Amino acid sequence: MKKKISIIVGGSGQLGISLAKFLLKRNYQVIITTRNVNSAKKKILIKNKNLKLVNLDVLNTKEVFLILKKNKPEMVFYFAGQSSPSISFVKNKITYLSNVRGCENFLKIISKEKFDTKFINASSSEIFADTKKKISLEAKKKPISPYGKAKLISFNKTKFFRKKNNIKAYNAILFNTESYYRDKKYLIPKICIAAIEAKKSKKKTFFGNLNISREWNWADEQIIYMMKFLTKKPQDFILSNGKSYTAKKMLSYAFGFFNLDYRMFVKTNKSFIRRRDFITKKSNFKSCLKRNNIKRTSKIFGKKIIYLLIKYYLNEKT
Repeated sequence: MKKKISIIVGGSGQLGISLAKFLLKRNYQVIITTRNVNSAKKKILIKNKNLKLVNLDVLNTKEVFLILKKNKPEMVFYFAGQSSPSISFVKNKITYLSNVRGCENFLKIISKEKFDTKFINASSSEIFADTKKKISLEAKKKPISPYGKAKLISFNKTKFFRKKNNIKAYNAILFNTESYYRDKKYLIPKICIAAIEAKKSKKKTFFGNLNISREWNWADEQIIYMMKFLTKKPQDFILSNGKSYTAKKMLSYAFGFFNLDYRMFVKTNKSFIRRRDFITKKSNFKSCLKRNNIKRTSKIFGKKIIYLLIKYYLNEKT
């Protein structure tokens, strides 16, 4: 029996790696596309005969067409794109091209060629306006960063192609997500590493605004619930756990792991504060679950995320 094929576009990041592991366990053939296979191999440490890494330029429509025609995938996950809101202020063009033009190329070709595939666009909570209220699908969409604006455009294009051309297109709106594979430049890995270095050498670390609060999710759980939504009709949906913590609270968990007081080792610096940022971001994730008769029970959040990452980084260093 021929294996089902899934393509993960831009799959060398944390979501792509978590998804690849999930699909491989379920006997899928998985193709991860990347701009540089040699570089991706250093991050994707998965040994499986059903996993294939290929170079792909998402801006090249011929390459996009050929990979779809050759493989006829059951699912295409669009995880490509510059994903840092902070960096998007200085790399506006590449943020737009990678998040919008690449996504649009897949949508156009799937639509034109009538490929029978599910297309899943990884959207972001950054598409919404700054608000203290819980964010639902219907919440005002007014992004405050170039990254958020690019994500909103690709969100709208995915929705447009679904409605106009009746393709199986989904928008998965992800709130903050962490894992062992998360780039260490982001806040939660930085917090964990700061605690490790404070324990080891009493090193002080500089941060930006510590009053922000977020719902930090675990990637493996995000993937599990994303796949549940993909058994339903094509739609937009929110992926989050509803567990909100401030950066200060996450710092206290990290330094508390070593019985340290983070206030002795953490300093704030204006240069680390985003040009524009959300102070708080909370989801009304239950409305999407209820509409689809899906129940979510999150087991990894808050302190557990911090402890898992610290233990992983400690083992990694040894």
